[in-house]
Amino acid sequence: MSRPAALLLAIVVHAQCIAQKGSIPDVSSTIKGDLILPIPFKNPLFTNYTENVGQAGLTFQVPVGKGFGVGIGGGMWWTTLKERTLQPFVSNGDVRRIIGFGKAQYERYTGPVTFYEANLKVGMAWYDFDCATCAGSRPPVLYWAAGIGYFVHATENLAFGLTMGYDRSGRTFAASDFGVEYFPGTRETAEHRAMQNFLLGLCFSTRLRRSEREAVTW
Repeated sequence: MSRPAALLLAIVVHAQCIAQKGSIPDVSSTIKGDLILPIPFKNPLFTNYTENVGQAGLTFQVPVGKGFGVGIGGGMWWTTLKERTLQPFVSNGDVRRIIGFGKAQYERYTGPVTFYEANLKVGMAWYDFDCATCAGSRPPVLYWAAGIGYFVHATENLAFGLTMGYDRSGRTFAASDFGVEYFPGTRETAEHRAMQNFLLGLCFSTRLRRSEREAVTW
C-alpha cells in the first residue's frame, strides 16, 4: 500500500474513533491553509510559455453565526518560463503572483467528523515577471475567487480535505510583460481574456480552541 493511501486510511480510522466518542463541537475560529495547482483556463499564451509550480495560501477566519464566517488571508502562485519557448528573446525566468484577500464562507457539518466549506474571496493580485528583459512588478489588479472544500477530522482540532474552485484577475497577459513586442511563432501580442484559473488542491483546517479530549491545546 502506498504511503498516501496508508495515511488516508489512518485518518479515516482515527476520525471514526473520534465520532464514537461524540460529535465534533460547533465551528470555531480557525486557520486554514491550502496547496493548490491553478490550471489556466482559456489563456493559451500563458499556458504555452509558462510551467506551473503551484500556489500556497493561508487564511485566518472567525465565525459570525449560523455557519457563516469572515476571514483574511493571502497566498503566492509561482510559475517558471518554459525552456527555449521564448529564445532567443528570453532565456529563463519566473512569474509570481501574490494575492491578498478578504473571505466570506459558509461551513456545515455533514457528520460527526466531516464538513464542507463554500467560500468567496475578493482582494488584490500583484504579478511579478522576473527575467532579463521582463517588465518586473506590475500594478495591482482586482482579484476574486470562489471555491468549495470538503474536510475530514484527523483529530478534534485538525482536519484535512480537498478543495476546488475558480479565480480571475483583472489583467490580461501580454508580450510586453516579458519585454518583447510579440510572442515567437505568432503575431499575437496579448491574450484575448483576463487571466483565470481552475483551482484543485489539498487543504487543512486548524481550530483555535482548547481540546477537551486531547493533550494538545490551541
